[in-house]
Amino acid sequence: MNKKSNINQEEFYTIIQKEFWLKWFSKLMFTLISVKLWGLIAGTWVSTYLLICHKMVEVGGQSYELGINGAQWVTFNTTIWGLIFGMKEIFRVMDQKDRNDEKIIKEDNKTREELAKITASTMQSNATQSNYTAEGKEVVGDEPN
Repeated sequence: MNKKSNINQEEFYTIIQKEFWLKWFSKLMFTLISVKLWGLIAGTWVSTYLLICHKMVEVGGQSYELGINGAQWVTFNTTIWGLIFGMKEIFRVMDQKDRNDEKIIKEDNKTREELAKITASTMQSNATQSNYTAEGKEVVGDEPN
């Protein structure tokens, strides 16, 4: 397979091939400019900052918590990371399903066209002589109606 297309999903390379590293580098660059990546970095950084700077403040005899505790940090980060990576996998699976459905529909349409051609050719060749009686029974050979 000598195609050098970035769209083709059927290309597989081994680690020792130059094309593998070109695709790997390309994927790395697209990941680095991804909004998802920057969202994950920002969310993790802010939550970590709030965890590190966590303190209790008393104002007017009431205690207020500034920042987040460890349980809140874990809950926030696992939820956000799980949602982003989970949705990525869902979209990947749905994209593959759509491609498979499209392939099945094309094959089904091709089969229907072939059946229509066969039916049309059969109807044209038998237009002069009917193979069925008025009752719907098939006439075989030279048997009388």
